[in-house]
Amino acid sequence: MQQLKMLVLNPVSTDIWNELTLMHVKEVVSPDVYVAVKSLARGPPAIECACDRDLAAPYVVKEVIKASKESFHAIVINCFDDPGLQASREVSESLVLGIGETSITSALLLGHRIAIISTGKHSKTAYYRKALELGFEKRIVYTSGIDVRVLDLRKDLDKVRKALLDEAKMAVNEFAAEVIVLGCGGFIGLSKELSNEIGVPVIDPTLVTVKLAEALIKLGLRHSKTYFASSLNSTLLQSSY
Repeated sequence: MQQLKMLVLNPVSTDIWNELTLMHVKEVVSPDVYVAVKSLARGPPAIECACDRDLAAPYVVKEVIKASKESFHAIVINCFDDPGLQASREVSESLVLGIGETSITSALLLGHRIAIISTGKHSKTAYYRKALELGFEKRIVYTSGIDVRVLDLRKDLDKVRKALLDEAKMAVNEFAAEVIVLGCGGFIGLSKELSNEIGVPVIDPTLVTVKLAEALIKLGLRHSKTYFASSLNSTLLQSSY
């Protein structure tokens, strides 16, 4: 049987997340799944706004095309903003999941009232808008972002944990949230202790997405090309990339 291959793509031009991501991902995927983690050669160093997301998107699509040609069965775009997600599904025969869409969708299975906690003061608007796009806005009762920049998330973990815990408690106690979704791949590895502290499920978007990707590829499932029409005329597909 052919070994299943999964690529976790950090859609930023820094590699500081790669080793950390691979370590945590290997803890949840089965030993028979080969996992590679890489970042972009070009693009923004972090994604903190719509501009960053859109600047990263074309580079993400190119990497997805490359991974599909290299016979990866699944590609996970490891950013909550899901840069290039829909376009990537058009140009790839492989399964492509984004951690934002996947983790929010998964949260709906665990409770009715969902909170999303990310980074930055613009998160409240950005992720409510994402919920609107997905059609889940009536289920999202609280969105917020802690006051720590993405590139600083692992510099003072105690500060990050406290900020996340404070926001999570507010979501649960004041907005009756039943499930918390962590809205950034940089929070990887923090969900379990937060869940134990506040007593509701806390979703690590990266780990939930890679495990779901594993399940889908083992079941032989991938995106419907009736919906995600194959972009056979794409100039990217016709290039030598």
